[in-house]
Amino acid sequence: KKIILISFVALLLFVAAAGYYLYNKGPVDVKRSRAVIVDATELYSLFSSDSLKAKEKFTAKVLLVHGEVTEISVNSKLQKIVLLKTGIDGAYVNCTLEESGESIIPSGTISLKGICSGIGEGDTDLGIPGDVYLTRCIVSTQ
Repeated sequence: KKIILISFVALLLFVAAAGYYLYNKGPVDVKRSRAVIVDATELYSLFSSDSLKAKEKFTAKVLLVHGEVTEISVNSKLQKIVLLKTGIDGAYVNCTLEESGESIIPSGTISLKGICSGIGEGDTDLGIPGDVYLTRCIVSTQ
């Protein structure tokens, strides 16, 4: 009985310590994290050809995406959104910036570092392809 009780208490302490660590860990530091380097066109192509494999490889990972800026806009939270060209009409790599991004110009080439959250569904009835989404993006000099 003692061994079972000691094992249970040890397991309980381990679970409590792991929970405490994960709770206080904080968000990923995009600026300092290592990134998977990929071109915007290639990233979209991988998601549209084999989304399961691409999700496994890229989703929830920090990516450094190179591409041509198609459009710059602002969302309802007043965050800048940069759309990168993918080579497919109406399909973009949609990047939400975490910083001001004042140096970004349409039709210019840029490298953005952010966390991939996967591909959106789009609307097949209307012929609108889904975008690949990156969040917490920063302009990278790499």
